[in-house]
Amino acid sequence: MIVYGIYESPIGPITVASEDNVITMLDFCNCTEKNFIRNEEFKDLFERLDSYFRGNRVEFYDIPVKYPMNPFRARVFKEIRKLRWGEIKTYGMIAERLGTSPRAIGMALSKNDILLLIPCHRVVAENGIGGYSRGILIKRKLLELEGIKL
Repeated sequence: MIVYGIYESPIGPITVASEDNVITMLDFCNCTEKNFIRNEEFKDLFERLDSYFRGNRVEFYDIPVKYPMNPFRARVFKEIRKLRWGEIKTYGMIAERLGTSPRAIGMALSKNDILLLIPCHRVVAENGIGGYSRGILIKRKLLELEGIKL
């Protein structure tokens, strides 16, 4: 059974879904029309998010997530999950590690449904901030929370 919850972050609502205690979605979106609640199942995650949004160093890499069925995307997401608080890499650096192109990395990351836990906001362009599926403003705020100014 899929369980849903909503977390009210300072930069907008975050909807979370899990199945069998594995996070399947964490996205900046407002799903209150579906009557999602701050479900007790997400207590630990929401406490970490509270701390994260207060600007404290928080790591999420130990929270189980469901990787995509697509093997390439799964490889990219697993590599991105290695990035820690305040650490950024370029699309090119990730591409070199995985033997592919920066564009392929960007395309894979645009399909990330588990934001923050798969911290694609920490991947930037060689000459700037790069893209973000929920908008550059959110990406910039997340990076600034982690002490990174671009």
